[in-house]
Order: sequence, then structure tokens, then C-alpha cells
Amino acid sequence: MDTKLILLDTAEILFADFGYPSTSLRDITARANVNLASVNYHFGTKLNLLRAVFVRRFEPVNRERLERLDAVKDGNVEEILRAFFLPLFTRFREPEPGWSTFMSLVGRTYSDTNEEIRNCLFEQVKDVGTRFSEVLENALPELSSNELSLRIHFVVGAMAHTFAFCRHRNVPLVRGLPDPEAILSNLVIFATAGLRASGNTLSGAKRTR
Repeated sequence: MDTKLILLDTAEILFADFGYPSTSLRDITARANVNLASVNYHFGTKLNLLRAVFVRRFEPVNRERLERLDAVKDGNVEEILRAFFLPLFTRFREPEPGWSTFMSLVGRTYSDTNEEIRNCLFEQVKDVGTRFSEVLENALPELSSNELSLRIHFVVGAMAHTFAFCRHRNVPLVRGLPDPEAILSNLVIFATAGLRASGNTLSGAKRTR
């Protein structure tokens, strides 16, 4: 197997299990059974290794997200959210175990207090996030920009929290919801209701179409 892929797979597992700060390059190379020089050759630094883990998974996900978003009818908030959530949940159902590990890593990284670590995640979703935010702005003109931004922040947080607990397929998040499709459907319902809730609690003018 290619050394670079071995390092990506191993780092993904250890970062998900123990967190980026608690995982050393020596931990990774020992588990991968490769020498430390191979990390320097392929990635340069541990942070670049983390970044490469995110790039590998997010590139196909983000392409699919944008394709699905292009097919959504204007103003359908539920379908906009499904276009954002579904590509990751679909991969969670795949037999390849790396995706469930990656979901756990996404949830852990989203909650990390280190800005540099979080930025490795955010830079992978920045452009896609901007595109989805623009579509949601058009779908929810009654909300001020500040209010919508905060609600989108809540939605992404709910998604990340869900992913953090999705790794173990045989352990349901909630009793009676062991299936990823059921989890996805409930997340979409919850997020749609939150975005569509009436009232602006933050300052900022309402937008018009």
C-alpha cells in the first residue's frame, strides 16, 4: 500500500480517537510502521497532515454538495439542507470504514478551542459554505443577515455534533434512531424549523428579495 495513503488513514484514526493535540507524529509513524522522514517528505508538518486528511475527504463531498444544490428549487429550505447534509451521510452508509472515522474527526475538530486546528477544517468548507449561505439568504429574506448567520452557525454545530457520535454504527444516537437515514431526516426537520422560526433577536435590517 502507498505510504502516503497509510499515513493519511492512520492519522485520521488517531486524530479522531485521541484528538490532534494529543497525537504526535511518532504515534502516527509507529502505528503506520513507517519512518518519521516519510511524514516530512509527503506532508512537511503535522498540521499539513491534518489538512491533507480533510482535503482527501471533503473534495468529493463538496463537489456533490454543489451539484445537489444546483438541482434545488428556489426557496426550498429543507432541500437546501439535505443538499448540504446528504453527501456525508451517504458515505456513512458505505462499507469503507474511513468515513465514519472521518465524521468523528470532523465533530471533534469543530469543537476544538485551537483556532489553527479549527481553521484546517473551516478552510475546506469556506467556499461551499458561502454558496449555501447565499442560497439561504434568498430563501429566508425575512431574517436579518446577523440573525441568519447565527442560525446557520447553530445548524452547522448540530451537524458537527451529530457526526461526532456517528462513528459507531451499532450505537444509536437516540433510542429508536439507529439508521443514518432516520438521523438525517430528523436533523433536516430540526434545522429547517430553526431556520424558519419567526422573529429577529439580533440587530440588523431585514433583507428583501
